[in-house]
Amino acid sequence: MLDAAQRKAEELGIPEVLCVADAAGYPIALRRLDGGKVTSVQIAMNKAFTAAGHRKPTHNYRNALPGEEAFGIFTQHEGRFTVFVGGFPVEVDGKVVGSIAASGGNGEQDTAVCQAGIDAFRRHLGR
Repeated sequence: MLDAAQRKAEELGIPEVLCVADAAGYPIALRRLDGGKVTSVQIAMNKAFTAAGHRKPTHNYRNALPGEEAFGIFTQHEGRFTVFVGGFPVEVDGKVVGSIAASGGNGEQDTAVCQAGIDAFRRHLGR
């Protein structure tokens, strides 16, 4: 997953930080590409934590914006919950088995990088 995500990031010219987490949202692989921001390390880990733990992409939390029902949720889990684009759950047979996250590009770039990793994982499974 990380190799495919890294190839996409390099294709886009983005110095990303990549994180793959287990189903509980804890990192099992972390990679900071050359030029990747030190501050993006924690952001990528938090995106992976949120996507795995809540079983949906991090950008699907519009209800966490000010004035909405879930506003303030990002203060939970020691501040690890994030609504930035770029964290995606990884599913096998409808069950979340982990997540992948990227930090360093804009939302569209982070999404493309993560999707490349997910696509590689699916190919590995023969799906």
